[in-house]
Amino acid sequence: MKDQTKITFWGGLDTIGGNIVSIQFKDYRIITDFGALAGVNIMDLLSKETTHSHLALGQLPAISGLYPKAAIGDFELESFEESALNTIVCLSHLHLDHLGAFGQLPEELPIYALEEAVDFYKQLEKTSLLPSYAVNWQKVTAESTLQHGPFEIVFHESDHDTVGAASIFIKTPDFKIVYSGDFRLSGFHPEKVLNWAQKAHEFDADLFLVEGTTFSHFASEPNPVDVALAEVTHSINSPNEIKLMNSIEAIAQEHSEQLIAFNGYPQNIERLLVLAELFTTLGRTLVMDQTYFELMKPYLTGYLNVKYLLIDGNASIEVTDEAVSLEMLREMPQHYILQFDYERHEHVFTLPAGVYFHSNGMPLGSYMAEYEPYVRRFVEAGWEFYHANVSGHASQSDLLLVNYLTQAKLVVPWHTFKPDFYGQAIEEIGLQTWLPEYHVEYTAAELSDMIK
Repeated sequence: MKDQTKITFWGGLDTIGGNIVSIQFKDYRIITDFGALAGVNIMDLLSKETTHSHLALGQLPAISGLYPKAAIGDFELESFEESALNTIVCLSHLHLDHLGAFGQLPEELPIYALEEAVDFYKQLEKTSLLPSYAVNWQKVTAESTLQHGPFEIVFHESDHDTVGAASIFIKTPDFKIVYSGDFRLSGFHPEKVLNWAQKAHEFDADLFLVEGTTFSHFASEPNPVDVALAEVTHSINSPNEIKLMNSIEAIAQEHSEQLIAFNGYPQNIERLLVLAELFTTLGRTLVMDQTYFELMKPYLTGYLNVKYLLIDGNASIEVTDEAVSLEMLREMPQHYILQFDYERHEHVFTLPAGVYFHSNGMPLGSYMAEYEPYVRRFVEAGWEFYHANVSGHASQSDLLLVNYLTQAKLVVPWHTFKPDFYGQAIEEIGLQTWLPEYHVEYTAAELSDMIK
C-alpha cells in the first residue's frame, strides 16, 4: 500500500485537557501536546519511576517508541531507544493539562514550542510555578516552517491566558491538519486568533482539531455554596480582559483611601502587567509576592511602580528600594495594591481590610473544599470581596465563529466533556464533524473518504 499519513488519538476527545494525538508518515512522527490524562495526579507524573505503573493502569497512553527503556521495565511496549521512529513533540501552550506528563519523556526527545513560551517556561520553572521537566526544549519562531522529515510544521501565535500560546499547522505529503490549541477572543490579543483562523482558511485544512471547553457547561441548578456566597460578595466577572480592567479601575477609584489586594493566575502575566500599568497611573505601587515579582522582573519596564513584599521568610531577596514592608502597607494603605499567592497569604490578615479582587487565583471555585472557608474568612475580616474573573477559553459563539472562519473540510471537536453537543453546533453552521475513537489508527485515505 502507498505510504500515507496515519493519525491516532490518545487523549482529550471527551475531556478538558489531556489532548494527545500522534501523526505519522513512514518513520517520522509528531505528537502534539503531552498533558496528564483525565483523572491522573500531575505530581505523580514527575518521576520516571512511575512510568511502568501508569502504563499498566492505563494512566499514560501506550504509545510505542516513546518512553525510555529503563522506565518501561517489563511492560510490553517498544521503547524510545529501540524504535526506528523519529519522534518530536509540538507543544501548543504551557498549561499542565497539555504538558503535565513531560516528566515521563526521554530527556533527548525534542520538544518544540514558540520561543516566547520556552522563555516563559524557564521563568516559571525558576520560580517553582511550574515543575522542572528535563526535556530537550527547542524554540520555534512564529510563522516560520519547521521541517521534520516529510512534515512541514508552522506555529502561529494565538491568545490564551498564558504566554506563548500557539495554534499548530501540519502539512504532510497527503494531508493538512490544523490544531487550534486553547484560545479565546476575549483576551488582550484577539487579532492573533483571527489571524491564524484566516491563515487556516487559506491553508485549506483537511482536518481541524479544535478545542471546545465552553461547550462542556450547561445551565443547571446553581451550586448552593455559590448562592450563599453571592449574598456576601460582589462579582465583576467580565466577558473580556479590557472590561475587567475598566471595572477594577472604577472600584479602585471609589475606594481611593483603602488598601487593595489581588489574587491572580501567574501564567496570565499580561493581566498582571496591565494591572501594574493601571495602578501606576492611579498613583499606587503594585506590591508583589516575592515569587511573582521574580517571575515578572524580565517583563517590567522602568515606569511601572512594582515592588516586592518583605516579610519573614523571603530574606533570600536582598533588601533594596524594591522592597515594601508590612508596616509601610499599614501606614499608607492607599498607596498600594497588594498581590499575593494563596499558599502565602496569612500576612494579609495583619493589614487593614480593604478591597480584594479574586481573579482566577487559587482556590479556583466552589468545587474546591477550601474555597468557601477562604472567601468567608476575608468577608468576616471586613474585606469587600470581588470575584474578578475572565475565562481563558472562547465562548460558544466565538468557537463557532472561528470554526466558520477556518472552513476546514473535517472538524474534530475535542477538549470538551460534550464533543457530540459541540459537534452538533458545528454541523448547524454548515461544517462537517467527526468523532474519532481512542487508540484507532486512521489513515489519510480513510479520512478523505469521509469528507462529503
